[in-house]
Amino acid sequence: MPADINEKRVIEAALFISPRELTLQEMKQLTGIGALGYIQKMAEELVQEYKDKGSAIEIVNMDGKYSMRIKNDYVNRVKQFAQETEISKPALRTLAYISKHDGMLKSELARKIGAQIYDDVRELVEKGFIKTHKAGRTAKITLTEKFRTYFGDVKANVVAQQAQQTIPTATAANSEENTKESKSESTESKSAEDESQQMTL
Repeated sequence: MPADINEKRVIEAALFISPRELTLQEMKQLTGIGALGYIQKMAEELVQEYKDKGSAIEIVNMDGKYSMRIKNDYVNRVKQFAQETEISKPALRTLAYISKHDGMLKSELARKIGAQIYDDVRELVEKGFIKTHKAGRTAKITLTEKFRTYFGDVKANVVAQQAQQTIPTATAANSEENTKESKSESTESKSAEDESQQMTL
């Protein structure tokens, strides 16, 4: 039972950190639980928990995708405290994936998400949310203390849990991605490492 509770809290934290809705399939990949029906059961339990405790925050299910948001009744009262994110939306999506796989290789991230991650990684390094360390022909990506401070302890806990999980072997990238990878990594790895060393958290 404790393991079940833990995985439900991982889903809760993922909904909190994610800039978009999450599908049951994504929750399945996040938790490693094979049964989609069981994932849906935990997600619906979270929906009900937030309803029962009368929170200003709610978890909603829209066409099978779940998200966490402020209830409409409270939005106008608190919107003046909302801060515009200092991260672009594409980079924020990339950071959300990295937060689940702290320590992954940049080449693997490119195969999972696409070649656009090179600009995202550069932005995230410049803004101090990640560091890159040369690892052969590619670079290893790690989260920084600024990430943990900016996004909070709940999200940092998700990162810690995910860092202990084995990242599944990625499928082979197509030839175009491999070509871009080999060209980009040779020029970017050293500069990214230099940038990370100069970063002030």
